[in-house]
Amino acid sequence: MLTAEVVRDIDDTIVRDTVSISRDSFPPGWSCGNSEELYGQVLRRHHTLLVMLRDNERNVGFLFAVPHNDAVEDLKNDDPLMKEDASTYYVQNSAILPAYRRKLALGKILALLREELRKRGIFTVSMHARVSNGLSRTIQDHMKIVEIRRIDTWKYYGNEEPTDYIVAEWPHEKETM
Repeated sequence: MLTAEVVRDIDDTIVRDTVSISRDSFPPGWSCGNSEELYGQVLRRHHTLLVMLRDNERNVGFLFAVPHNDAVEDLKNDDPLMKEDASTYYVQNSAILPAYRRKLALGKILALLREELRKRGIFTVSMHARVSNGLSRTIQDHMKIVEIRRIDTWKYYGNEEPTDYIVAEWPHEKETM
C-alpha cells in the first residue's frame, strides 16, 4: 500500500534512498556530480520539506521543496526571470520509481505537501516542471496557475527537453468548502 510521509529526521539511509530513486527515475546522465553530498546538504537544511512515498517499508518516491527565495538564489544564473516571493515554496526535485507511477502516487505526495505547507501558512508553490513526462500538464490540470512560461532547453534535463516554470496555488481552507 502506498503512503506518503514527511521525513523530519534526515539520515544517511534517507539520503541514499533519495539519490537511488532519482537515478532510477531519470534518464542516464541527468545526475549531478556528487549526488549524495549535494542531496544531503539540501535535505538537511532547516526549512527543506521532504515527502517520501513508501510501499510498505520501501521508499519508492519523493518530493522535496525549499523556500522559493532559496531557489531564486540557487538558480539566478539558470532562470534569471524568477522573482523573490517569501510566501512560496519551490519544488526542487521529485521522482517516483517507474513501477509506481500512475498509481495515484503523485497525488498522495502533493496532498501531504499541501497539508504541511498550509501549517506554515504557505499556499503557493513554484517549480520547473518537465513537459515530456506530463508533469507540467498534471500541475496545470489540478492547481490554480498564477504564472507559467516555457523554457525550451533546461540545463538540469541535460539540455534535452523543455521545462515549464510554474507558480501555482492551492485554495485557502475557506475556499475549499
